[in-house]
Amino acid sequence: MHRLYLPLFLSAAVLIGGPVLAQTTPRPVAAKDLAKYWLVASEAMEAMKPNTGVNLYAPSCAVVRYVINSDGSTSDVVLEKLVPPGDLGIVATTAIQSLRYAAASSNQEQIPVLTRVTLPMNLPPLRGTPEEQAKLQAQRDEVLARCDTAAVAPVKDAGAHDSAAKEGAAKDAAAKPPVSAKAAPVKQR
Repeated sequence: MHRLYLPLFLSAAVLIGGPVLAQTTPRPVAAKDLAKYWLVASEAMEAMKPNTGVNLYAPSCAVVRYVINSDGSTSDVVLEKLVPPGDLGIVATTAIQSLRYAAASSNQEQIPVLTRVTLPMNLPPLRGTPEEQAKLQAQRDEVLARCDTAAVAPVKDAGAHDSAAKEGAAKDAAAKPPVSAKAAPVKQR
């Protein structure tokens, strides 16, 4: 008689827990498609910047993978790539952690998503004559090209969202969205 209760209990646990697990698994979404699900609601990003470190003032870019939860908060923030290597990774990850999102009109169910973004850091502003601006834009494009998401390898030990991240990386590699140099302003803490 004891053997009957255990399978019955496990079956009930799967039936009750199954829909909950399905709802909490974030959907992989490429950065170019993110606006179909979530829109940035934060006015600015807040980031912690180290006082000292390596390449703090070098023109850089960072690729950050993260989850947007059903309440619009971010979690599971992972730095996937930083070019050039240095100590700006904390700036990139804390900036993403500070973001808040609002569901897009097409996302009334507030579906959580797994996405990644390329953050430009310390890139020169576009100023001067059109020729000078073109030269600066070429420099910016060169830095951002080194963070091309198609070249990002999946991070080992990424946790529960690793398979979704690999799936998202494959979709990003297939789509190869254009690299954007625009980002929200960053406030330092």
